[in-house]
Amino acid sequence: MTQSQSTLDREGLRDKRRAAWAGVALNGPLSALKIVTGLLAQSQALVADGVHSLSDLLSDAAVIWALGHSHRPADDDHPFGHGRFETLATLGIAAMLALAAFGILIDAGARLIDPPDTAPAALALWVAALSIALKEGLYHYTKAVARRTGSAMMAANAWHHRSDAATSVVALIGIGAAMLGAPWADALGAAIIALMLGRVAWTYGRPAIRELVDTAPPEETVAKITQALMATPGVRDAHDLRLRQSGGTLQADVHIALDPAMTLSEAHRLSEAARAHVLEALPEVSEIIIHPEPDGHADGPAAHEAALRPELTKVVRDCLQGIVPTGAIRNLSLDYRDEGVVAVVELREDPGPGAQSRVANRLQQAQSDLSEIRLLWAS
Repeated sequence: MTQSQSTLDREGLRDKRRAAWAGVALNGPLSALKIVTGLLAQSQALVADGVHSLSDLLSDAAVIWALGHSHRPADDDHPFGHGRFETLATLGIAAMLALAAFGILIDAGARLIDPPDTAPAALALWVAALSIALKEGLYHYTKAVARRTGSAMMAANAWHHRSDAATSVVALIGIGAAMLGAPWADALGAAIIALMLGRVAWTYGRPAIRELVDTAPPEETVAKITQALMATPGVRDAHDLRLRQSGGTLQADVHIALDPAMTLSEAHRLSEAARAHVLEALPEVSEIIIHPEPDGHADGPAAHEAALRPELTKVVRDCLQGIVPTGAIRNLSLDYRDEGVVAVVELREDPGPGAQSRVANRLQQAQSDLSEIRLLWAS
């Protein structure tokens, strides 16, 4: 992570914490005011609205808890980081909304069947109006923070605030209608509030569940990452790209095809360059693991079934015995191709005339995954 990225992370964390604590400071007193006023003024809609504000307070607490964990660096227990603590908090917020909606809907249904005889007092109307102004302001503040930081959790919390403002609007209308002679309107307003809460719970709960079960992100994200990989000189193909969401970031792993004759060190350098291109082009990607493979020779039997170096080294030495002195061997490299494994033997000296053909004859008699042994030496 670069220094500028680290600074942005710290600033984002600070902004998110401020927004969450602002919600606590507002929702605590406001929920108490609405519930107490609703009980005194005999307005079920305002009590329901107060319960919603109380769930907002709980969601702010969940956000603060998540922020205390999600920005920690990866460790032994969480090698992929702690980003999904935000996802867990988002799901918790959605669950609280759904439970609040269910309870309010049941109570509102009972009151619709048996409407109260008295209309709510005017005080309930003024408290609902105050709630609309305060919660709409808190929504815009929290939404701006979510937009700057790319946090789905903060966006869910922002809409939780706005849904509270919307429920206050419904409560205001229901209270006003009940005061004008429609006693059932207050309970109807509470029922509408419950349905609104349920919709918001579904809107934010479903993506959180999809993330927790590693549902693939949209295809356009895959296309952008592939484009960034292919922009690296030397990358011939990119495939088997897998993505997982972790809080507000993406983590990926991918296979890239490179020149089969490329050295291991160059393949590593190109892989690092491709990784850097992705991280620079897509700030939402926090990590990408790249698996380099030889272009056109990654899926054949040589890549998956052929013998490894210890066994093949023994075959090479048997084929060279008596033809090339052991001390003359400088290096042995193995090239795993679909048509077989090619062993390239670098020698310190000329092995003499006919050495290459004699080695080839011995290899034909040996039962091995080697298809060729090439002798190279400096003239």
